[in-house]
Amino acid sequence: MTSSAAQQPGQTSIALPHSLPWPIVACTPTELERLRCAYRTPGPAQDVVARRVEQAEEALAQPVRFPPEGGQHNQWYQCDRCQVALQTSDDTHHRCPRCGTVYSGYPYDQVIYSRQHSALTHAMEACAWAFALTGDERYGERARAILLGYAQRYVDYPHHSAQQGKRTDPDSASGGHVFEQTLNEAAWMRPIAAAYDLLRQSTLLTAADQDRVRSGLLRPVIDNIGRHRAGRSNWQTFHNAAMLEAGVLLGDQSLVERALGDPENGFFFQMRASVLPGGMWYENSWSYHFYTLQAVTRTVETARRLGVDLWAVPQVRQMFTIALDYRMADGTLPRFGDAVTTGIPGAQYEAAYHRWPEPALRALLPEGPTWDSVLYGRAPGRGTPLPLPASCLHSGPGHALLRLDTPEGPTSAALTFGPHGGFHGHFDKLSFVYFARGREFGYDPGRARSQAYRLPVHRDWYRATISHNAVLVDRRSQEGAAGASELFATGPQIAAAVASCQSAYPGVLQRRLLVLRPRFLIVGDLLRAADGAQHIFDWLYHNRADTGIIAGTETDRGAANSPGQPPAAAGLAVDCSAALAPAPPPPAPGFEYLQRVHRGRTDPPVCVRFASGATALTLWVDAEGPVETLTGDGVGEAVHDRVPMAMVTRTGTGALFGAVLAPEPSGPPASVCGVHVEALGAEGLQVAVELADGSLESFAYTPDGVAADAGAGATEARLVCRRRTPEGSWEELLRHA
Repeated sequence: MTSSAAQQPGQTSIALPHSLPWPIVACTPTELERLRCAYRTPGPAQDVVARRVEQAEEALAQPVRFPPEGGQHNQWYQCDRCQVALQTSDDTHHRCPRCGTVYSGYPYDQVIYSRQHSALTHAMEACAWAFALTGDERYGERARAILLGYAQRYVDYPHHSAQQGKRTDPDSASGGHVFEQTLNEAAWMRPIAAAYDLLRQSTLLTAADQDRVRSGLLRPVIDNIGRHRAGRSNWQTFHNAAMLEAGVLLGDQSLVERALGDPENGFFFQMRASVLPGGMWYENSWSYHFYTLQAVTRTVETARRLGVDLWAVPQVRQMFTIALDYRMADGTLPRFGDAVTTGIPGAQYEAAYHRWPEPALRALLPEGPTWDSVLYGRAPGRGTPLPLPASCLHSGPGHALLRLDTPEGPTSAALTFGPHGGFHGHFDKLSFVYFARGREFGYDPGRARSQAYRLPVHRDWYRATISHNAVLVDRRSQEGAAGASELFATGPQIAAAVASCQSAYPGVLQRRLLVLRPRFLIVGDLLRAADGAQHIFDWLYHNRADTGIIAGTETDRGAANSPGQPPAAAGLAVDCSAALAPAPPPPAPGFEYLQRVHRGRTDPPVCVRFASGATALTLWVDAEGPVETLTGDGVGEAVHDRVPMAMVTRTGTGALFGAVLAPEPSGPPASVCGVHVEALGAEGLQVAVELADGSLESFAYTPDGVAADAGAGATEARLVCRRRTPEGSWEELLRHA
């Protein structure tokens, strides 16, 4: 193979070497020697490597028992009634922790089979590494037994797929024999290939054994994977990694060429078609970005060990570095799409740091030694902590990231407007998240930790618009859509973004203004329906809290502590001055997941206070006229994890909302005392915030930049942000033409 392949993505005539070095897929001879040296040398690195040998020793203490058939997807390990993950009583009894229902048989038992297959695979790989490290044939014999056991059984296990909730359901080309998806079996190829690679030159594997592994396991697994051409997909990226690894070990030139150069599926295709400009994986979910990055790393590392520099493909570096720009004020990443990721998985960056030994990547790596740090030869130690990045706009994935440093610590917000992420994308266009004072305020649930993709709660809550800090139109979720950035601007102690979308709700324009200030976040929304018909516009906000206190206008405030006003729930109490009363949720999809709902009508502005421990967030929302208000709590990481929410509703041919979110220490609200929104012409809006010190801040935007009135006279600019001092003088905070 030649290094020219990286510079010529269309190149597929990459020749395998006639004689493979040993090892070649699991690691290189130099890397194996580093591990062996660490194992022989007392110290922290020895402890890390010795743990793999300890795992092998633990495996030897267990019998080798293969499940009677392949495993099933974790999505079936849920209570259909309660929509929560089951708990395992034993291999054939699976209990719902909420209603107590016990499930047995297919497909629940098969989820346990999947776990057993994974445990056997882990034991096989640990024993293969222990044999390579120590030469102890006990470990090699156990790895051999599991490899040959799978070679004997693989094609005899019934083919099945993740869609088969019942055995009689139709099978799919995306299924497998040991696991239920080609995706899982492509991931499974990594430990299989590593174990075979580490054993293939030993006397433990006879020529007949090698033939059985190659013809009974490597080849049929790849043949099964190869029948499912997934195209633009994280699945296909794993398929490609598996095909490359198997192609090297089988000496199959065609598999190598297909893994890299297939024009509609291969590695180079995925880099061009599936990586958005800037480096984010197209599904717009950090969990799936880093998941796919595992397969990308497998591919480029296998190529490196063959002398080919696929690390030089620009999208590879971008995939590793883009997350650095997305760190929020608490160091986590926003949960866009089907994500549960809460931070950058630094241990996954060891190979990237080996390729690019740069401080930014070093800062992500674990301080102490790890298996990979020993393998790559990195000395342990603490990297220089990274400062939070500045505000930035990533137009490819469609995110505006706003950040400021404040005396209370960093604060940040993110606005999403980019392309829909497909199966793992959510209907959340122009939604936002907000972080300040070291914690998350504006909350996005991502997906359920139980990965309940098949359940209604995933479709009607997690993916649906209702669970996001967005605007719902006519109480139905958005369509899969892409918005557009209209403005991004920063200045001293201010950052702003504007985005719009006209296809999430066909015929309805939404424009959202986000302005971050040190003490609060401004959210302004303009919605206009082209058909002139009446529509329902629900402004939605979710915020983890212990309590939420609702008040209406100043004249209503006396009703806040009216006798007999019931709290929403213990720990999630709602006191209402706007005559809110317990009520059923609206009869629309997703609203059935709300609990402790209170509803009422009032004149804006509406004030909601979310308090949790030592911090609180006060939300003020203004609209063009009388509004309906709803409070309650929705779904967080699971249906029993409750997150308070507030909804402000306007009905008409359009709507205008202006909101300010002000985090502060718990106690009486102090910094903000009101908000006002008004239209500027047909397409613009202005949000003004009244502050407790007597000052006023005004944020005005018009898309054509004509006569934006920011409270101190007309100005020719699209965005004008100004502050009026308590003495009445005006100062400009930001102007963007």
